[in-house]
Amino acid sequence: MSGDARFKPVPPAPDSLDRLHEARQAVPLVPGDSDDCCARVARNLALDNRQQGETWLVFLRALSLVEAGDRGYHRTREDVETAELGARFRDRVVGADDVLSAVEDADEPQGVDRIFERVRETVPSWERRRHDNWESVWRERTARLLGWAVLFEL
Repeated sequence: MSGDARFKPVPPAPDSLDRLHEARQAVPLVPGDSDDCCARVARNLALDNRQQGETWLVFLRALSLVEAGDRGYHRTREDVETAELGARFRDRVVGADDVLSAVEDADEPQGVDRIFERVRETVPSWERRRHDNWESVWRERTARLLGWAVLFEL
């Protein structure tokens, strides 16, 4: 796993990690083109559209459960423990380490809004310029990151 690759897409956190495994199972072991893989993931998870499937596919890459090569995406064969998924999440998903550090530094449990206030200064300036309502976008991102952190037992 390359420690310097970082990924931005984060799907909404599901109720359990079973959903992550369902998404992974939609990706073939033999590489296939990205359009097909995005559609397969969307279909397997009953998502509204291919773009949502792409978000999941890239998130699976961040966790090294899926790899991309010259011939397209393919599922990895390794079994990964929850602790390792959590470490990959923290290391490879943009913003995850900042959010988790804010949680760890808090003296008491914090809600999404309080955690967002603690990490707002870490939002890159290019992201602030990219969205008219960047605070809303990143507050939602913070909520998604927190949801996944709970699933990964972080």
